Amino acid sequence: MKIAISSTGQDLQSDIDLRFGRSQYFLIVDIENNEIKNSLAIENEGAIQGHGAGVKAAQQIGEAGVEAVITGNLGPNATNILSQLGIKAYQASGAAEDAVKKFINKELSEISEIAEPHSGMPVQEQVKSERIFFPLLNNNGLESEISPHFGHAPFLGLYDMKSRQLSIKENVLEHTDPNKSPVDQIIEAVNPTIVFAQGIGSRAIGLFSEKGVSLKTGPYKTVKEAIENMSSLEDLTTSCGH
Repeated sequence: MKIAISSTGQDLQSDIDLRFGRSQYFLIVDIENNEIKNSLAIENEGAIQGHGAGVKAAQQIGEAGVEAVITGNLGPNATNILSQLGIKAYQASGAAEDAVKKFINKELSEISEIAEPHSGMPVQEQVKSERIFFPLLNNNGLESEISPHFGHAPFLGLYDMKSRQLSIKENVLEHTDPNKSPVDQIIEAVNPTIVFAQGIGSRAIGLFSEKGVSLKTGPYKTVKEAIENMSSLEDLTTSCGH
C-alpha cells in the first residue's frame, strides 16, 4: 500500500504539515506487511499556486498512485478531488513516522469535517472579528512580551480585534487534568479564533487544529507588534519539539 503525508520536511522524522494544500512536501510511503519499506519526499506543487492549492495537491498525490493521505485539515475542493480518486484522508499531527505507525495499527480517524477556506465574510470583517490568544512573559498591556514557550508562559492574554481590548491573566492552566487538556481549558475559557505563538508542542498544534483554531507566528516580540502586523503573520505548523 502507498500513502502520502503532508510534511514540513523531507523525512519521516519531520512534523506533519497540518495544511494539506499549502504543505511544503508530501512524503510518499510504501507499506508492506504492516511495515514501512521506503519513503520519498516530493515538493507539493499546490504550495506555489495562487488559487486552487488543494485541488493541485490532491491531483498530484493522485498521480503518485496513493490510496490514503495523512494530513491535518482538508478544504472542500481537495476533499472532492480525493473522493473522486478513491483516496481516503486521515487526520494526525506530530512526527510523520509516528502517524504512519498509527495508520498501520488502524488508530487514525478519517477526516469527516471539511475545513472552510473562509467564513464568507469580507476579509476586513474577518480581521475585525478575530480574538487572538497570546502566551506572555509579563503583564504590561500592549507592550507585554510574547513568551517563546507556549505552555510555560507566566501570563495569558486575549486581544479582541473588534473592541480593541486586551485582557491579561496569570497562567493557571492545569496540565495534569485527565479530562481537559490545557488547549480545551483555553477554548472553554476564552474561545479564541487565533493563537499566536513562537514555540508550541506538536500535541497542542494538533488539538488546536482539531478545534478549528488558527495558529500563527512571526518575528514579533510584543502584543502590539503582532497586532500591528496581522496581515504578515505566518501559519505555525512546526512544533518546538516539546
